[in-house]
Amino acid sequence: MENIQKPAGTLPLIFSALALAGVIVLFVLKFTSNSASPSSLPVPAVDGKGHTIAYINTDSLLNNYELVKALSDKQKTKSEAMENQLIKRQKELDKEIEYFQKSVQNKSLSEQSAQEIYQQLMAKQQSIAEQKESFQQEMAIENININNTLVDTLNNFLKRFNKTIGYDYVLGYNKAGNIFLANDTFDITNAVLVELNQEYRAKNSNTDK
Repeated sequence: MENIQKPAGTLPLIFSALALAGVIVLFVLKFTSNSASPSSLPVPAVDGKGHTIAYINTDSLLNNYELVKALSDKQKTKSEAMENQLIKRQKELDKEIEYFQKSVQNKSLSEQSAQEIYQQLMAKQQSIAEQKESFQQEMAIENININNTLVDTLNNFLKRFNKTIGYDYVLGYNKAGNIFLANDTFDITNAVLVELNQEYRAKNSNTDK
């Protein structure tokens, strides 16, 4: 009788910061309106001389955008529930395996019965392995859906945000990216975060009613 392995580790939380950062690595928009920023926080002014550029610190965005935290927490809860199902099934199977091995050692089973039980146990182990793979695929699909949600949210928000400012380029900046130095003068991260979180809270408030 071969030992049957337990599911290894937690299901991976494959929420990708790089996927989110890539949304705004080169978000190019051109608008003619130069009215005040929608946020009360200061943003670099558009002076009409040459191209106007601002940037968002995507590390800070991922750490402080409340939608990201909500989606991440939801995914973590689901992943843990899936893992607990696998652990429960594996523990039950381990007990059956232990009992079977003792029965074989005590010669309390006929050879035919032992072969039949062995095949049943192997089938259960295969079922657990298949369930684990299914869970991993489900989490991968959910991760894609989460990233798509963030992409759509940021795209729609930046379009509205930039209508009142008129930047030519809004770049994404992070420590692991290809921009090695950025002037803080052009950092609009806080202004963007304030607006994003206000919209998120307002939407949730309306949903809860």
